[in-house]
Amino acid sequence: MDYLCIGEPLIEFTAMPDRPEGFTRNAGGDTLNTAIYLSRLLGAGRVGYLSCLGDDGHSLWLRDRIASEGIDTTALSARAGARPGLSFVTTDGAGERSFAYWREQSPFRSHFDDPQMLRALPHAGTVFLSAVALAVLHPAGRDNLMAWLQARRDQGARLAFDTNYRARLWSDPQMARQVIGRMAAMADLLMPSLDDLQGVFGVAGPQAAMQALIPMTGAEIVLTTGGGPVLHRACGAASWTTHDLPPAVAAIDTTGAGDSFNAAWLAARQQGATVPQAVQAAARLAAIVVRHPGAVLPRAAMTHLTLKDA
Repeated sequence: MDYLCIGEPLIEFTAMPDRPEGFTRNAGGDTLNTAIYLSRLLGAGRVGYLSCLGDDGHSLWLRDRIASEGIDTTALSARAGARPGLSFVTTDGAGERSFAYWREQSPFRSHFDDPQMLRALPHAGTVFLSAVALAVLHPAGRDNLMAWLQARRDQGARLAFDTNYRARLWSDPQMARQVIGRMAAMADLLMPSLDDLQGVFGVAGPQAAMQALIPMTGAEIVLTTGGGPVLHRACGAASWTTHDLPPAVAAIDTTGAGDSFNAAWLAARQQGATVPQAVQAAARLAAIVVRHPGAVLPRAAMTHLTLKDA
């Protein structure tokens, strides 16, 4: 497979504006959103998902939902008696979302406590994960996973890392800085947002963010700025380029915008797009996503999406 994505899958319930008492049920979780979009863009069997679910009805539904997107579930374990995490999403008039979580029972959190869980996993050209995945793991499991990631990189795999920072998931800010900094140093591709870096490292703006990251990692960097220009640093370069996005669209729900941006960037570059082409493709998909409720679009809404400019 081309990509193996790692993370905590969630059952996402999204409040529907036309049904105040009603919710829709969807697959959720940042890296799962990215995996779904990647699979749609690249084709069935080219993306796998590494995680753990339970054996209850919601887990079985979620496993089937993941498989229905053409995602390889070889590395998706099932634990007897476990239940997946839940997420309830509401949006305001500007499309900004707020979340309520019930995820402490998620079996992913202890999945890597036993290093045996990291044996005999499928190989992939690129392994993709986020800081959310690292935040929710137990410390021993986190260390086991990061050692496995380094071993995979030593064997030739690329590591792509989204710095997705959620302060409430970390025991303290210093731990977040240490772990995110350690993973950034290992990565071949770093995909931060300005909000992430302001939260973790206290940077003042995009330029300061790049200046903070460059001594930290030799990775290629794709820095998003919440709808503003994207800053790109090639692997090992001392400077960066700036790429403007198309005009902003009116958002209905911003859930999944960053996850879809990551997927379209990865897919576009996989298919030979230049950096400006990949930025535009990623922005086009994110603009479609924010005009629909929930993190994952209906397939039909992606029909005319292009990854490379003519």
